[in-house]
Amino acid sequence: TLEFQNLRKDVFDGGSDPFDVVVRIQNNGEALVKKEDVRIKLSGVNPTEFAQTDAQLSKTAPDDIIEIRKDAQGTVLQSPPTFVEFIGFNHKEKLQGATAQFTIRAEECYVYKTRAVSKLCVREDLLKPSPNGICELNEDKTLFNSGAPVQFTNFKESTRAKDKVGFTVDVTNAGSGLIFDKVSWCDRIERKNQDKVYVTITTGLSGLQCTGLDSIASGAQGYVTLYGGSKTISCTQSISTKSDFEQLINMEAVYDYEQTIQDTIAVKNSGQ
Repeated sequence: TLEFQNLRKDVFDGGSDPFDVVVRIQNNGEALVKKEDVRIKLSGVNPTEFAQTDAQLSKTAPDDIIEIRKDAQGTVLQSPPTFVEFIGFNHKEKLQGATAQFTIRAEECYVYKTRAVSKLCVREDLLKPSPNGICELNEDKTLFNSGAPVQFTNFKESTRAKDKVGFTVDVTNAGSGLIFDKVSWCDRIERKNQDKVYVTITTGLSGLQCTGLDSIASGAQGYVTLYGGSKTISCTQSISTKSDFEQLINMEAVYDYEQTIQDTIAVKNSGQ
């Protein structure tokens, strides 16, 4: 989450009333964010009008943003907040009128990671599996995600040949923010950076092929673009064994995520 910490609503003009803008960051997910991988940028005001420079309006976090954790008893431990401070704002000039309203916007960009796990069903006979087997081939599968704004959803398995099973899974922006290519600092100038997620899928079995991804040992990886906030990945897994079992499948998504908040302040004529 991102919010202003005790932002002053009213300040005075003429360089007589300095104030600070403090942004509170808290990690509600299950992936650590290193301090060098998060940036807070302020906008909405002319920096020189408030005794600032462009460089002073962009900062990385002072500490790592700790993820939510569980102790040995299963108790959820909330992450401690981190505060990014922008010091010494001061409206230097005198106002012509009594009051002027200004918008302060804070944009947070950070590198984040989603992990998910499910199971593939493998049967000795894929086309005509015996009844009452250990698992079902053609069905929706249970999927577990780590807490994160991007989620893997709708995992479905089906038989595709006598020696192949297939599955589809959706990669979805489940949050309210914007997605960008990993380590791009949420760069809007290059359109190729927008809505990009780097996905890795590993099954522990050889012969995995996924549309749009490159094959690697026991898996596939590559970029997907979330059109309209979602993308369906379709994969085919070759099966060379003749036995019944469930195979863990691991999925990971890495991306830059941007969240934005804004508020207003009123600069008042000090009358001096």
